Amino acid sequence: MKLALSRFVGLAAVAILLGTTMPAFAQTATTMTDEHIAKIRSNCQLARASLSQIHANDAPTYVNRNQTYFSIGDKMMATLNGRLSLNRYDASELVKTASEYNDLVSQFRDTYRKYNDAMSDAIGTDCAKQPVGFYDKVAGARDARQKLHDVIVKLTDTLNDYKSQVRAFSTKNFSSPGESQ
Repeated sequence: MKLALSRFVGLAAVAILLGTTMPAFAQTATTMTDEHIAKIRSNCQLARASLSQIHANDAPTYVNRNQTYFSIGDKMMATLNGRLSLNRYDASELVKTASEYNDLVSQFRDTYRKYNDAMSDAIGTDCAKQPVGFYDKVAGARDARQKLHDVIVKLTDTLNDYKSQVRAFSTKNFSSPGESQ
């Protein structure tokens, strides 16, 4: 049991290291001027190509994160919590944190879908004909990306909480009186 717990803690640490956040960029609100509209029109193709590249790069990142988050929750947390409960340990704190984590994974999926839709909408807008609409849709995609970033930060924090709880549980239940960890 100690070996399995040690492996779990090690895998959780790797998962946390892999759980780095997606970058998000803030921009202040701007009043649209004729000059700004002209710049959007003149850089339209470059802007759409850049957004398309970001969108294309985000898809595999999402798939990998989603699989990792699912594996951590389903294969690691649920398995450990189930074994502890089966062996009549009080794992209620771990179960509660795992439940919060699973809720955040669902929120991650929903938030990514909204971000993906916002990016697709922005990319599909003809910025030469609708520069203001394009600008607004890019701003919406930026906001959706920030929300996605916020969920990822919460997921990482929850994983760190779970890791601390596992260590505390292990120390409390599996350490010998003279053993230090």
